[in-house]
Amino acid sequence: MLMLILTREAERCMTAMPPVLSIVGCGKCGKTTLVERLVAELTRRGWSVGTLKHDVHGFQMDHEGKDTWRHRQAGAKAVCIVGPGQIGLVRSVPDGGFSAADAIALLGPVDLVITEGFKRERFPKIEVFSSARNEGRLLCGDDPTLIAVAGDLPVDTPLPRFDWNDIAAIADFVEERLLRGAREGGPRAGGQAGPGAGPADDAQS
Repeated sequence: MLMLILTREAERCMTAMPPVLSIVGCGKCGKTTLVERLVAELTRRGWSVGTLKHDVHGFQMDHEGKDTWRHRQAGAKAVCIVGPGQIGLVRSVPDGGFSAADAIALLGPVDLVITEGFKRERFPKIEVFSSARNEGRLLCGDDPTLIAVAGDLPVDTPLPRFDWNDIAAIADFVEERLLRGAREGGPRAGGQAGPGAGPADDAQS
């Protein structure tokens, strides 16, 4: 059973889809770390960023014994918790019945959504290439939506290549490729809509 958690501004979720960038790669290649560092750099530059994680193994957001967990164990199909400055919702949805686009629509107004995984979706992708994990070849090398590679060693590809530690250069590339239209109005302030717009720490997705 797929579980979903929503964060603040859930009731303002049905907005036009923002630009989406998928960070893809084989298991334990460093996708999570690249997402984390790229989000931090783009946020530092003033952009509002949402993230979406693909977990093929399923996950559990609630904690056994907590009040919301007890509500769900009693049979509640959806449980919402409200606190200062944020709202969270855990809801059951049919397996396979909730797409990446559906989830992105729930993130609220942001300048950019970065997904971790979702390599089968048609979003622009940056592949994380690890010399220790990739065995010399790209996972998504034949995918026409692959726009760049970030890794620890050069790889044979005509696409732009970045050292995965050069986050500033990767962020420059993302701004140029995906945020150019939003740049005229500048980054969103506090998440409000504006005009125009290597570590081994994650599992394969």
